[in-house]
Amino acid sequence: MKKILFPIMLIFAFYGCSVESLESSEEIFTVDAKGKNTVQSADINEFEYPTEDVCVDSEATFTFNVPVGTNIQIQELISGEWIQVTQDNGTTTNPQIYTMSWNVPGVHYFRYKAGSGGFTEIAPITVVDCSECEESFSHETNPDGSYTFTYIPADDLENAEIIFTFAQSVVTNWVESSHETVWDHRGVTEHAFLDLVACETYQWQVILDKNCSGNSPNSNVWTDFKVNDVSKKTENTPNLTQSCN
Repeated sequence: MKKILFPIMLIFAFYGCSVESLESSEEIFTVDAKGKNTVQSADINEFEYPTEDVCVDSEATFTFNVPVGTNIQIQELISGEWIQVTQDNGTTTNPQIYTMSWNVPGVHYFRYKAGSGGFTEIAPITVVDCSECEESFSHETNPDGSYTFTYIPADDLENAEIIFTFAQSVVTNWVESSHETVWDHRGVTEHAFLDLVACETYQWQVILDKNCSGNSPNSNVWTDFKVNDVSKKTENTPNLTQSCN
């Protein structure tokens, strides 16, 4: 009886050691396109992609960490349909890297496939305008006597109040605007509300007719420009005057 139990105990000891060794391994096994087992580190993701916003005109990197020879695909959801943007019947390197870039802001939806499995959708990739600009305001007198005011905001402003201040009794005639603007006349000021986009140029062209009074040789026609009740006037944008002679 003792002779039979001893071999059985050896068998259990052997399998117990094998299972423990497999569970403690830091490697996983995958099958490549040729059916061969290859070793891949468990802490490497099969597919890596941008998890933070991507700037306009900057490259977004997509990386497949799969064995050489793997069939891979990347598709983008466009107008409700999955469109193929990358396909390789057999990767030639590991990792295999692809890049994309966009020239306008937006949100993009992708899914990928590696090997014979199905597609896996990834988190949306958001493309943003990373350009920086300084706020500026200027005005110029046009050859026809009209005036063009230019404003560039540094930040996005929703429903911002635009205020022009003119001199008493000056007649204003708005000629053209870069963005549709509806003016509300309130005494010596004219108000409008616009959604302002950072770094975008806003222009307004206006004809101003002076109201000369007293003995002054010149009459003010414009004196201030405000956004949300904050003046944007500088030493480079003095009052606009017209001659009373």
